[in-house]
Amino acid sequence: MERLAALSLALGLAACAPLPAPLPGPGPAPGAYRAVGTEPFWSLTLDGRDMIFTEAARPGQRIVVPQPRVIVGFAGEIYQTPRMGVNIVHSRCSDGMSDRIYPDKVQLRVDGRSFEGCGGDPVASESRLQDSSWSVLAVNGRATGGGPRFTLAFTRDRLSGQFGCNRMSGTYRASPNGLTAGPIIATRMACPDMRFEDEAGRILAQPVTLRTLPDLDLELANSAGTIRLRRQN
Repeated sequence: MERLAALSLALGLAACAPLPAPLPGPGPAPGAYRAVGTEPFWSLTLDGRDMIFTEAARPGQRIVVPQPRVIVGFAGEIYQTPRMGVNIVHSRCSDGMSDRIYPDKVQLRVDGRSFEGCGGDPVASESRLQDSSWSVLAVNGRATGGGPRFTLAFTRDRLSGQFGCNRMSGTYRASPNGLTAGPIIATRMACPDMRFEDEAGRILAQPVTLRTLPDLDLELANSAGTIRLRRQN
């Protein structure tokens, strides 16, 4: 009977004892983590000690709160304080204003106001291209209709694709903001409508810049025109 009473007392004390604090998660990245947003323009820095928020429309204002223990969610990390909350989702993000692609989407709440933006280190254009396949949506603004005859794919240093008729392949050199293709070899089949192929060939004959559109489509552009791509893998 005494042993049973002692066991009941031990269980009662365990139930009343505070639960241990959760162990900190790995965090989104070593060192400072940065996020940015547009409309309005804002920036956020997590430096391991503080969370620092600034807004372009209020240049003299900095909101700084101690960085709390990270909560690791199913899609990313969460930092929660009474004044500021940060939700980092590991999903590709475009800032809508440049050709940069970020690894994370960031949802931010500051003093009751909500913001959305992108976070992490931007992914360089050449990294986006390597080992990727794209559907050709449009050439010079004219929709192709997509499908297996309108594709463009990149390996480490070669591209291959089709713009409605002949198959083409060749080398390319990538830079942070663009690429230079060539020499390109193509089959010589005649097709009823070769406008897409002719226009795309003139575009790829010159260096092109890469621009990420708000819906994450990729645009290749130069003075000869534009090619709009949508990633398949």
